[in-house]
This record gives sequence, structure tokens and C-alpha cells, in this order.
Amino acid sequence: MRTLAALLLAGAAMAQAPAYKPQSYGNLKQVMRSVALPNSNLIMVVQSKPPKNDMDWQAIENAAIAIEETSNLILLPGRLRSNGQPVPVQAADFIKYAQALLPAGRDCLKAAQKKSQDLVGYCTDGLSQACDNCHKEYRDQPRK
Repeated sequence: MRTLAALLLAGAAMAQAPAYKPQSYGNLKQVMRSVALPNSNLIMVVQSKPPKNDMDWQAIENAAIAIEETSNLILLPGRLRSNGQPVPVQAADFIKYAQALLPAGRDCLKAAQKKSQDLVGYCTDGLSQACDNCHKEYRDQPRK
């Protein structure tokens, strides 16, 4: 059992610890090419080539989680586009498009957990739509 002095000392140490402040490292195109694209491709390929074993299905589950997390990554304040302009993280439509990755990834995760090629095929519609909506407005185009 800890003493009161030990608990107070631990509390003081935690109070002095620097606050975590997330920051971006790659630009938006780099994040999309290193996280969103390869993981969405893993999910999409299931339509034509079903996973063969539990390890393959786990890779699809991981890819779906990465798609969900991509929403957080692209909404991180301070990230830049490849042209050096800031990612429009305050724009309502950009936020809506980024957040559409959450249900798309979640649906693909559920499908992968059920190890169903058909369900993964259905979830890819939502994933494609989430990507396409944002790309039509923002991909390699200056903000209007």
C-alpha cells in the first residue's frame, strides 16, 4: 500500500510532466499515400481475392482500423497539403468528408471480423464513396 507522501509525490510529478501536443509530420498527400491508399487497396482486393487464413483476415481488420484512424490523421491541425497550403481542417465539408471514413472503416472492420468476402465487398461501396466525395472537391485542386 502506498503512503500518502508517495501518492502526493507521484501526483506532483504528473502535474509537472509536459502536456502531449500532437503534431503532423507528413503532408496530406504523404499520409494518403502511406496510410489511406495501401489500406484501402488491401480492403478492395478482397472483392476479387478472398483472404486464405486468419492472418490474412487480420490484415484486413488492421486495414479497416487504419481507415478509421485516417480521419484523425487528416484532421490534425497544422498538416499541410503538398502545395504547402494548410489542410482545410476548419471547413465543414472537409470535416464531413474526413469523418465519413469512420463508418466506412467500421463497416469494413465488422465485415472482416465476420470473415465474409461478400460483406467486405459491400463495405467497399461506402469506402469508395467517402474517398470520392473528398477527392472531387479537394484532391490536387486549390480551395475555391
